[in-house]
Amino acid sequence: MQGHWARLNTPLRETTPRERLLVRIIAGLLGAAAIATVVVAIATKENGTSGSPLPAGCIRAEMPSTMGGGTSDICGDSARAFCLSPAANSEPLAVQIQPKCRDKGYAISPR
Repeated sequence: MQGHWARLNTPLRETTPRERLLVRIIAGLLGAAAIATVVVAIATKENGTSGSPLPAGCIRAEMPSTMGGGTSDICGDSARAFCLSPAANSEPLAVQIQPKCRDKGYAISPR
């Protein structure tokens, strides 16, 4: 067992300058990609439907969907019909939709 620790902890060969350069290049590219991702995320954070103003007479409904969640802007007579529909007056949508309908004057009875 003489020299066992040294044999196990000694690299088989030294890393070449070319390999060290390759590691630096890859690390730099990964860093640049991370910075670009952060910049794009910050630049586009206000570009969703939830941040855009609604026209008069419209409501924005956030509803569960097959892909996790969906946002719909419903306007005019469609919004009035939606607010009076059974779907908008039953759980889980009623908690979120009815206050918006009342604000626009589309709900017939307070909840």
